[in-house]
Amino acid sequence: MTLPAVVTAGGRLDGDLAQAVGVTVKALAPIGGVPVVRRVLDVLERCAGVGEIVVVGPVGALRGAVGEGISLVDEGESGIDNVRRGLDAIRGSAGDGLVLLCASDIPFLSPEAIEDLIARAPQDADLVFPILGRAAYEREFPGQTSTWTKLKDGELTGGSVLLVRPAAIEKNAALIERVFEARKNQLGMARLLGVAVAMKFKLGRLTIDEAEKRASEITGCRCRVLRDAHPHLACDLDALPDFEFAERHDAA
Repeated sequence: MTLPAVVTAGGRLDGDLAQAVGVTVKALAPIGGVPVVRRVLDVLERCAGVGEIVVVGPVGALRGAVGEGISLVDEGESGIDNVRRGLDAIRGSAGDGLVLLCASDIPFLSPEAIEDLIARAPQDADLVFPILGRAAYEREFPGQTSTWTKLKDGELTGGSVLLVRPAAIEKNAALIERVFEARKNQLGMARLLGVAVAMKFKLGRLTIDEAEKRASEITGCRCRVLRDAHPHLACDLDALPDFEFAERHDAA
């Protein structure tokens, strides 16, 4: 059994960052001379567990990098719009099953990382979010930074690849939009889970299990965390040092 995949590629760069990287569409940022979205797609096409692939973003700009063998869907006005457009495009092949939802700015994504996520994901889940600890990440990417969330379980970061059930996304579209808007603010994200959770988070007492349980209660869906995920799911591109690190790491 294979899962369909939606790759979101609508992110933009501007100002000094766009000038330094040389593009305004983040998915087209060259790493090792190859657009990062093409690197992601090369990996997905090699995964036995991945079937149909849809890319959502600015069609005219992306066509050359994506190629003719993969479906391209034009972007909407927001991140959640792009997710929903991608899920609509693969609804026939997804049915009620899980879909791989993948960012387009993960330069070191690997088939092993994707296959591990699919193999260990609870099949009854509506959303599977991979996480990993700081030590494992820094062993794989020494010298590279990430966004670390301090929980009682340790310092953790999340992957840029999720497994989702389309019905769960549709049911929680408004909440997901709020999550997207708060994604750079850890305390703001915690507040979406309620005052008690936010307070525990602020004091460093929140556990993974508590966050997972509360997310499931709020969404009415089976939200599951996949622990000890492969580091290749988490190394993405946000700031100029990320692009510079990716070039150095690719050349090493």
